[in-house]
Amino acid sequence: MPLAHNRSLIIGADGFLGRNLTEYFRQRGWNYYRIGRRDGDLTDQATVERLFREAPEVDRIFHVVTHQRTGPVQFDIQGRLLAVNSRIHLNVLEAWRLHQPQAKLISTGSSCAYPESDAPLPESAFQSGPVHRSVRGYALAKYVLAVGSQLYAEQYGLRYLHCILATMYGPYDHKEPERSHFMGAMLDRAIREKAEGKRELTVWGSPDTVRELLFVEDQIEAILAADQAFDDTLLNCTAGQPITIGEAAQALLDVLTWPVECVYLEGSFQGARYKLLDSSRFLNATGWQPRFRLTDGLRVVLEKDY
Repeated sequence: MPLAHNRSLIIGADGFLGRNLTEYFRQRGWNYYRIGRRDGDLTDQATVERLFREAPEVDRIFHVVTHQRTGPVQFDIQGRLLAVNSRIHLNVLEAWRLHQPQAKLISTGSSCAYPESDAPLPESAFQSGPVHRSVRGYALAKYVLAVGSQLYAEQYGLRYLHCILATMYGPYDHKEPERSHFMGAMLDRAIREKAEGKRELTVWGSPDTVRELLFVEDQIEAILAADQAFDDTLLNCTAGQPITIGEAAQALLDVLTWPVECVYLEGSFQGARYKLLDSSRFLNATGWQPRFRLTDGLRVVLEKDY
């Protein structure tokens, strides 16, 4: 794999995906340079330009920075999510073309930037309709990054790839209620409620809500496979394997060997009822498949984080 012989820049190296990405590189002895929160405020243009200027010349930039909140709090901070994320993305794009133009920019997007649909969403559905009202600001900032990457590449002769990801779970996920992804939050809640001796698992949302779940290491390998096969495009980068919240909850109970019932909290936050990406373009070109079943991935999280 070319990454074994090249140098990469990982921006957002201390976030959930970034921390796992740096660990993946470190374990393989790959050459990388990291930028994290302690290196400076990425909403400040001068800071980002300085960090890119001071970094060694790299072959790839993995831009995995995101300022995100989950659950009902999102409804009240859409302006902040738009402003903070858009500033970061625009600063990265400008620093890329000024100080690292030889590098391919690989950035990550979210399925929340697609409109609601009851069918799998192909890339042609991007920006084709309104998104769920809980993510309007966050999704708009993702538009800035995706379309901005294309515009910068076209004007300045750069290379990019914007990967739309699945909902991830894995080690180092945030545990704060307003930051955790749904699987990580459910796992943390289950461990706590089991320890308290409760006879039921509290689950947010509806058991028939459909999502895609990928263990974070599988998602990293999907991004790397996409990098080898695609340039200058927006790409759904998932396994295309739907799962309901109810099925995910049952897998969790199986891993914990906790034979209790699930109680779905009435009135709890729920995003789009169905969100599945059509990743056939990516899958057909790469032949990539995930290595971790949900139960296997959950066992890894239990071992590393608990």
